[in-house]
Amino acid sequence: MKKFLLIISVFLCVSTSYSQSQRLVMLEEFTSATCGPCVSKNTQFHTWELQNPDKFTSIYYHVNWPAAGDPMNLANPGEVATRVSYYMSSSNMYVPYSVLDGNYYNGSAAGWNMTNINNRYAVPSPFEVQLMHSVSAAQDTVFSTVLVKCTQDVAASMTVHNVIIEKWIHFNSAPCASSNGERDFYNVMKKMIPGSAGTNLPPSMLAGDYVLIEGTWKVGTVYDFTQIASVGFVQDKGTKEIYQTARSTTGPIILPYNTDVQTLEVVNMLPKTCKNKIAPAVKIRNNGNNPITSMTIKYKINNGTLSSFTWNGTLASLQKTVVTLPEYIFNLLDQNTLTVYTVSPNNAADQYPKNDTLQFNFTTSPVSTSQVKVALRTDNAPAETTWEIKNSLNVVVASGGPYAEPNKLYQQTYTLPQADCYTFIIHDAGGNGICCANGNGGYEVSSNGTTIKQGGSFAYSETAEFWMDAPTGTPELSNNNSLSVYPNPMDGSSSVVFFLKQSNEVHMTLFSAFGEKVASSSLGFLDAGRQQTTLDSRNLKPGMYVLQISTGSEVYSRKVSVVR
Repeated sequence: MKKFLLIISVFLCVSTSYSQSQRLVMLEEFTSATCGPCVSKNTQFHTWELQNPDKFTSIYYHVNWPAAGDPMNLANPGEVATRVSYYMSSSNMYVPYSVLDGNYYNGSAAGWNMTNINNRYAVPSPFEVQLMHSVSAAQDTVFSTVLVKCTQDVAASMTVHNVIIEKWIHFNSAPCASSNGERDFYNVMKKMIPGSAGTNLPPSMLAGDYVLIEGTWKVGTVYDFTQIASVGFVQDKGTKEIYQTARSTTGPIILPYNTDVQTLEVVNMLPKTCKNKIAPAVKIRNNGNNPITSMTIKYKINNGTLSSFTWNGTLASLQKTVVTLPEYIFNLLDQNTLTVYTVSPNNAADQYPKNDTLQFNFTTSPVSTSQVKVALRTDNAPAETTWEIKNSLNVVVASGGPYAEPNKLYQQTYTLPQADCYTFIIHDAGGNGICCANGNGGYEVSSNGTTIKQGGSFAYSETAEFWMDAPTGTPELSNNNSLSVYPNPMDGSSSVVFFLKQSNEVHMTLFSAFGEKVASSSLGFLDAGRQQTTLDSRNLKPGMYVLQISTGSEVYSRKVSVVR
């Protein structure tokens, strides 16, 4: 028995202007090594498939009835049960049970024959599907790529299912106590990727559209890695109709475009932040047949200035790379959007520009008091768990772990030294978090009843940022719309914009978070209306400050932060 990691890619496109495609019919067969009538039907269906490989393929789900103990069921009972409930009801739950193309035939294995397959095979499909797989030299990793090309417009609630199968499992003797005598089993379902729900597709797909989906899976029971393969199919979630199917081969697939780059994800940004500068790192994949040697990446945050970066290198077909873009300073708002896209791959037009652009939405971080509580329940490997809180200078101000006792609740309250942007990081040396592969651990970081971050299911680490905001001792925003600072948080200089109700002498003063005057200046006699000046933070320590604009009759103030 060996473990293996599965990486799956799925390609999809739909079109009305293209011709329809030849269908490959899907048989989903529910069976059991404890079911007497299943022996003859499984033998018959396997023979038909060998004789008609161009017309249909199959997946066999092994259930735990009429008797328990089927080893193929014990390897993955949950996903089998989900597929059972998807097709069967309590009144028709029996084996052998056959499903052809999801809804074309659904019932007794004795109720269909090759005529049904031939009739369904004659119905054109709106998709073409290719699928390839390979196994690593160490026999611990399987790579599978599914290419689904569309030949007709489709508007439906669709799912792509990726099913890892073992094509042939042979037992020298009965595999379980209640065996039906069967010792050879074919196309046995091992795992559905990423799970029994599959991967949702957009509600409508047009000609030339496609989606590439990747996933991973580590398993415990594989009888023979040379028999590992995969089956992919596209299914309508509402009607259950399966539009098209493919079995994998070890040969390559031909991608639909020669020059095609996709922006996949932003890999280094948090959904909540208290920083106003970031060097975005984006993952990019070459979805074309030709290598990519250059491209331009453009990006901006909110309505800021559009920045541009030129990448040079070599990116082979279906390879990915992570590109770290130059630092971008922006005005942090309650709601923010990073927009990033690629242009001019190989100094040419991208042949499929629909996947060039990616948007990443993020908000401002939660706010804490100076008192922060960390509560952590360890898993079964407490020595793997550590955590720390760092300030904006990357200095650790609080930490915990490694821990000694498993399944124990540890909690403590820490006092933060000053107002600042802080980062909480939890680590697991085992790479499986603290829930739920190795026990049911978890953690929560909170302040004054407000949850900053909680969780437990992660890989090697998980991160959260938060503000510590102290009492200021100065009036706060007598008119919130009269004063703004951009960018804020600041690193360098920021623009200060304010509005005067009437002409007056104006003073600008900066206070620390604890009310101490840090700097002040006279802006002179200014006219009524919009005014703008500059605030320089290069000589200030990181932390929270209060900027105050005062006239003869009005005082406006706003919190600003300095980060490095």
